[in-house]
Amino acid sequence: MDDFMRRLELSRAFDAQEPVVIDGVSFDLRWDIDKDQWRPVVPIGTYGRQTFRFGPRIVFPWTPPDWVEHWRDNGGYLDAPAGSTIKIALVRPYPLEGSFEALEVEENRECQLVYLWVFTPDGEMKAAEPPLPLFARTATATQIDLGDFDRAYNGLVSRLERLLGCEDLDDRLDKPVPDFPRPSADMPLTYRRAVLTLHEAVHESDEKAYVAFGYLMGRAEAEQQLLDSALRDHRAAKGRKRGTGTRSANSQRKTEPIRELAKSLIKGNAAMSLGACARMVSQRLPDDWPLSRDPDWIKDHIRELFQQREGRVEYRPRPEWVHPPEADGG
Repeated sequence: MDDFMRRLELSRAFDAQEPVVIDGVSFDLRWDIDKDQWRPVVPIGTYGRQTFRFGPRIVFPWTPPDWVEHWRDNGGYLDAPAGSTIKIALVRPYPLEGSFEALEVEENRECQLVYLWVFTPDGEMKAAEPPLPLFARTATATQIDLGDFDRAYNGLVSRLERLLGCEDLDDRLDKPVPDFPRPSADMPLTYRRAVLTLHEAVHESDEKAYVAFGYLMGRAEAEQQLLDSALRDHRAAKGRKRGTGTRSANSQRKTEPIRELAKSLIKGNAAMSLGACARMVSQRLPDDWPLSRDPDWIKDHIRELFQQREGRVEYRPRPEWVHPPEADGG
């Protein structure tokens, strides 16, 4: 099999619903995972820039000698001669590290790691290293980091297709009258502008319009991230406010007895100061009072019954808490 056909078959093996045999090696990569969404960073058994970073280090009958030498000196490899079978042992999610995880879209927050078994003709079963990472098709930032610009562009188009609820958006836009669903009213404005700019880029083969499309998609994603973050903060603030209100109401109920006691002391005594009232309340609290007896603490909880005298520093009882006949007589 020539190199071109072998690469096509190796790419197909990941999606195949049955084992694919290539130069005597069987690839059985069936697994319950959405393979339309999760794609390998590099097909198993192909060799290029990303293979250096992501492996797995498996030597097949067609592996170039310089790769065998490189892996021999850098971590070792597994032999998979003709008659071997490659199978998936496990797929598990793995978080991706970044500077702004909280603001990152879900697609750029994690990948899937595929752990592989190599079954050799002599009956041995060995685990290949490292696991093969799968990235989301729409993880544009990740694809750009990997230098896979075609896939990054396709990821942007896939994002628009998902928002519009259509497929083959490139083909739909490459017509004199674009054929795609009208954006809904709740589709963010910047995404709608990106659709129109992509139509211009595709229809006119305008490289600058493609640049503008990429800018608009990045801006739209950033706007959505900031909006999501702001909404999360708003919900959290409302939750904190409800919690504070609940705590305040609980505090009011627990300290109500000292205010009732203060009111009884204020009646008929318009001249009583806040400090004196607090000290008297402290002295009259029952022995089993569960809260503080400190007059300064009590002052904070009965202050609402007093008002500051005009031009003076001291506080005196509010008129509504003083017995009216005695207040008038004073």
